[in-house]
Amino acid sequence: MDAGLRLCRDFAPHDHAAVSHLPYRALVGSLNYVATGSRPDISFAVQQLAQYLDCFTTGHWDAAVRVVRYLMGSRDLRLVLGGSSSRRLVGWSDSDHARCPDTRRSIGGYVFSLGSGAISWAARKQPTVASSTTEAEYIAAADSAKECVWLRHLLDAIGFRQSAASPLLVDNSGAIVLSGDQSFHARTKHIDVKYHYLREKTSSSEIDVRYVPSKDNVADIFTKPLPRPQFVRLRGFLGLR
Repeated sequence: MDAGLRLCRDFAPHDHAAVSHLPYRALVGSLNYVATGSRPDISFAVQQLAQYLDCFTTGHWDAAVRVVRYLMGSRDLRLVLGGSSSRRLVGWSDSDHARCPDTRRSIGGYVFSLGSGAISWAARKQPTVASSTTEAEYIAAADSAKECVWLRHLLDAIGFRQSAASPLLVDNSGAIVLSGDQSFHARTKHIDVKYHYLREKTSSSEIDVRYVPSKDNVADIFTKPLPRPQFVRLRGFLGLR
């Protein structure tokens, strides 16, 4: 998706009837299948497109077609797993505060790698409005923590037990502090209790929340459209080669 493009429900509200015959829903469904299975690099674009199945316009259709063209131009890319890299589970988490222009909800994203490639990823709109960037990042990290714990249990079941805490890399210092410091209760009491799951898993040494510079946060590709050089660089970290 082009950097700077921001889709919304009133993109061209009177244009829907003119394009309602186009197979937008089927196209987005097909793109979602590809994004879920082997092309994590289009996950953010698909998440954005999927919000407008009931009100798509020419602008939404054109954006979907651009994703198809991108896939055609990069059809030789493969998601490479294994390799000589460590079999340690590592995760990245990110959010884009108030990204949605219709609801002002933030977009959260995560990716987990094992070896040389991504094994789990997601781009999702958060269910509640976050009052700050730190809160949005904390909610995104909490959702990532749930996936991390599930992956740890799965790896244990198939013989790849993770003996040490799994690193979860976040680019917001405030969210990192919140994940391990109970003294911030006055500033976080409005945050739903379910998101403090992250604190519990941090204190039990299952997850180790660490700082990563924004430019190196691989999950950035799941929360916002990026300039091409940054997009291509992060795409490589996903294991797409």
